[in-house]
Amino acid sequence: MNEEKLIKYLLQESDVEESKAVQDWIESDSENKKQFEQIKWIWDSGKSHLEKSQVDENLAWTKFTKLRDQKPLVKPQPIQRFMDNNWLRAAASITLILIATWVYTLFLPQSGKAYYSSVEFQSENLPLEIPLLDGTAITLNKNSQLSYSQKLFSGKRNVNMKSGEAYFDVKRIESKPFVIENDGVEITVLGTSFHVKSVEKNTEVIVTSGSVQVKTAENMEILHPNDKLRINRETGQMIKSQLENSLYNYYVSNKFHADRTPLQELVNVLNEAYDSKIVIKRVELKDLPITTTLEYGSLDDNLQVLQETLNLKISKSDDKIMVE
Repeated sequence: MNEEKLIKYLLQESDVEESKAVQDWIESDSENKKQFEQIKWIWDSGKSHLEKSQVDENLAWTKFTKLRDQKPLVKPQPIQRFMDNNWLRAAASITLILIATWVYTLFLPQSGKAYYSSVEFQSENLPLEIPLLDGTAITLNKNSQLSYSQKLFSGKRNVNMKSGEAYFDVKRIESKPFVIENDGVEITVLGTSFHVKSVEKNTEVIVTSGSVQVKTAENMEILHPNDKLRINRETGQMIKSQLENSLYNYYVSNKFHADRTPLQELVNVLNEAYDSKIVIKRVELKDLPITTTLEYGSLDDNLQVLQETLNLKISKSDDKIMVE
């Protein structure tokens, strides 16, 4: 019987089989029963403090395990003899997690990036980088919103994609799938990188690496690298295609990569990125292929590159930018 199963049992998160296994272990030997009663006494004594804590328990547990593995500044001689007992070590772990809840609130490193396990995120005028405790990295594009949660010892990691778009680089954990929900669309992965965009009634999924399962009430698709799927959330209809360019990734790479890309497609992405209104006046220019890499920096600088590369005339009229 390992520590995690006992703690899970005390948290009342065990399923029927797991609970029975713990109960059978307790009843099988008087020493087991004694050891469990010692653990439970410590748990019950500290439970009221944990319930009053406003600190996320998953965050505290993760950080506590790091603290537990570090060499203490002062060797705790008075309790050292108890640490030789595996089961009392589990009890001590339960006690220390209560302490760690408070300790790590006070001594959280000021690294310039925040680490979260259960929280809502909303970006405004700039993309937002979100490193999660499990090693997953999320880049949230501007004007986007999602929430992430992971209950202690739960079987999955959950994201609710509310609006906008995000790029996920998911840390592979076989026992805990990463699940994104977007208004009836469910995206499930183990470890992969992919892009999700939610606009009006449509959801778009583009896979960079690994495989992704996308499911609605009506349909299901498995996507692989360079697959693109567009889902109508009202009808459940799915349209699968091959990715034609990597322009969608501009908010992650900070570059616009065009490889014989029709000018109109590049202009559409520039308008989205800069909230601009670039209009191609001459119809024959819309399909003009362009190969270039633009930095996600100054729009004026990028327009200058386009003008020189394709010998275009670009002018501004009111709130519009005219290309001819």
